[in-house]
Amino acid sequence: MITAVDTNILLDILIPNQKFLKSSFQKLEIAAKNGTMVICEIVYAELASQFRDHNDLMNFLKDTQIDVKWSTKETFFKASQLWTEYKKHNKKYFCPGCGNLIETKCSICGSNLNVPRRMLNDFIIGIHAQTFADRFLTRDRGFYRNYFSGIEIV
Repeated sequence: MITAVDTNILLDILIPNQKFLKSSFQKLEIAAKNGTMVICEIVYAELASQFRDHNDLMNFLKDTQIDVKWSTKETFFKASQLWTEYKKHNKKYFCPGCGNLIETKCSICGSNLNVPRRMLNDFIIGIHAQTFADRFLTRDRGFYRNYFSGIEIV
């Protein structure tokens, strides 16, 4: 079984985030026992910001048994198409944790608020996981569950 790993899980361990450290570490251990783990180039780049040099990053990936699986041109194209559709039609914002729809109107005057927009990077990460893995380990389950079918979100 191949598990794609999102940046937030790895940063929980590296920074560390006391709220999520134990849970993220346990889920990473389970994924390692059940098969291989991969990250895409976007997660690699986001992760790199936490290291002073490339060797330290590579040692971390080796120690955690995580491979970088590079996206294909088709993966980037699919992500761009999905992101373009998202921007055109998305007038809703879903909670990244639970997936519930969040109201985006001012509670006083009823005006529409600026809805936080997802970046293309989020869609590259999602399409990559959907294409190259069986499962996706992320804390941002609500977003990925709503926009990426066909992959188990853990």
